Amino acid sequence: MPKYEEISAAKRAERDSKIPAEFRITVPEDDDNLLELPRACGIFTDQELSITEDHDSVALLEAIRDGRFSCLDVVTAFCKRAAVAQQALNCLTEIFFDQAYERARFLDDHFKRTGKPIGPLHGLPIALKDSINVAGVDSTIGVTAFAFKPEPKNSIIVDMLLDLGAVMYVKTNVPQSMMVPDTENFCFGRTRNPRSKHLTAAGSSGGLGALVGFRGAPAGIGTDVGGSVREAVTKTIPAYCNGVYGVKPSSGVLPYHYLKGYLTEGAEMIGILCVNGVIAVSLRDCDLLLRANAEAEPWLYDPGCAYLPWDPSPLPSRPLVFGVISKDHETHLLPPLKRVLDEACSKLKAAGHELVEIELYKSDELASNASNFFQIEGATALDLARSETGEPYTEAVQKGGLYPCKPGTIWDLFRYTTTRAELQLDWLRYWASTAKKTASGRPIDVILCPPQSGLPRPHDTLIRSHFSRVFNVLDYPAAIVQCGKVDLVKDSVDLPAPRSALDERVQSTFTPEKRERYRDFPIALQLVGQRQMEAKLMEVASVFESCVTAQ
Repeated sequence: MPKYEEISAAKRAERDSKIPAEFRITVPEDDDNLLELPRACGIFTDQELSITEDHDSVALLEAIRDGRFSCLDVVTAFCKRAAVAQQALNCLTEIFFDQAYERARFLDDHFKRTGKPIGPLHGLPIALKDSINVAGVDSTIGVTAFAFKPEPKNSIIVDMLLDLGAVMYVKTNVPQSMMVPDTENFCFGRTRNPRSKHLTAAGSSGGLGALVGFRGAPAGIGTDVGGSVREAVTKTIPAYCNGVYGVKPSSGVLPYHYLKGYLTEGAEMIGILCVNGVIAVSLRDCDLLLRANAEAEPWLYDPGCAYLPWDPSPLPSRPLVFGVISKDHETHLLPPLKRVLDEACSKLKAAGHELVEIELYKSDELASNASNFFQIEGATALDLARSETGEPYTEAVQKGGLYPCKPGTIWDLFRYTTTRAELQLDWLRYWASTAKKTASGRPIDVILCPPQSGLPRPHDTLIRSHFSRVFNVLDYPAAIVQCGKVDLVKDSVDLPAPRSALDERVQSTFTPEKRERYRDFPIALQLVGQRQMEAKLMEVASVFESCVTAQ
């Protein structure tokens, strides 16, 4: 057995040993949609089902403060649900339930003695992407060479979340390299989508997306450098694919120091900055976590955070203006996405808001700039780690188009950085120029666009999208908002002639014989704001959600 396979077997055995016997179930082999498994498996009390299914983070925190649930009640329910999620979906890498129970008892004792919570997140279980360090726990990030090497200290964001009263209890699976759309690696294997065994859970925050989609966590923290909270570099979307909500903030908003990366140390500090983002079961949960972060003054925790107090200013008393991007230059939107986008636009107009068509400006140049930055390190650190155990590239990495590659030079870095700055300036001016299209003479408030051209992909069907990583290059915040679902009566229409080879791949996922797998599948749209205007984006997103979900 190759060394990497020996390590993998030992690491999986270690993880699985941390699932208590009373949390173990039998997973039906022939079931496709596993969302009803927690109710069917028989190990949950009525209260545990209510905690995990009927409450988002905001409601859970209210129930804890009101004394309806203890922190231990909530943490135990989600530990149990996460254990079931792992057995069904293979979404976890690290399990530390005992530490979570100890933390919950401490929080309950504090509340009982003082009558006050530790902070605004008192007792809230939060799941973490594997790259976020917890002291004494591995951060394998999908590479066997990093197994059984516990991290010496917490990531800064973990320290801040603990100060806010949160409880950490699991870490979640990622792809090898964290730069491909399928969450699969040689250490832990593949994570599956809770709604369909045929469809990807996405990446690189795919384990987190699957866990939250299964209600094994009310919320979690993932990372995003090319869309990995919203979607991955080759464009599948953890929040989108798993029917939940996600927000990628701008750099400098959430603490990022002391995360485990696959690049040579220091490489993530330059170029397109990777950011921590939020995946949650509701939009108001995303708002809660971003607001709590801002009110904790993260710039006092992490020198990489900007001074950005949460702006409570109300939206102007005028119709909001949405800049709608409904197409790119290579693909058509699949019928369900096009219909949901059209319906959302109709509802916004009916509510009195203004919509103007804009383009996905300079998308080719932005996408090219992203790829250049992603490849400049040449996968040097990843290849060094793989060589320690003889671990090959996964098929997804080989097909992903980024690695293997040759490293660039310092002159390449300067050139790419200059190009990025020019593109950011071009877009700043383009955004301002939209004022010429609006009735008010003011620029658009946000961009409304699809997250990608298609629906969640089948496994190993790599399809890039022009609707995601361009906003990482621009450092714009973006939110995924659930807006509808696939309706096979309305959406079973003939597909137009493909515009390109990429369009053929998109349409190949929605042929008549494959459509049944998408029945009632949730569909989200994407809202994008200007750099470091997260507070405004979340205000507009709340208005948007109210409009599009109204009957």
